[in-house]
Amino acid sequence: MDGPERSCIGCRRKRAQRELIRLRVEDGRVRLATPGASGRGAYLCPDPACLEAAGRRRAFGRAFRGPAAVDEEFVAAFAAVCDGRKAVR
Repeated sequence: MDGPERSCIGCRRKRAQRELIRLRVEDGRVRLATPGASGRGAYLCPDPACLEAAGRRRAFGRAFRGPAAVDEEFVAAFAAVCDGRKAVR
């Protein structure tokens, strides 16, 4: 693999950073990170199953070292990004 590797907090597989979706917490809520965003981040595969697995495992709080609420707005944005990535492949 070229470039840095990161682990998905859902399935815990290592992948190239560019293949994963970076997340961050803003005001206690999980959000998609904008390019170049600073601060603590976590990564998910572009797969809704990984989002579900991370929720079941309570991985968001551990990854962000604090409270991190997953709301419907984030889930919808994540699904849109996943669909967009599938269209590119």
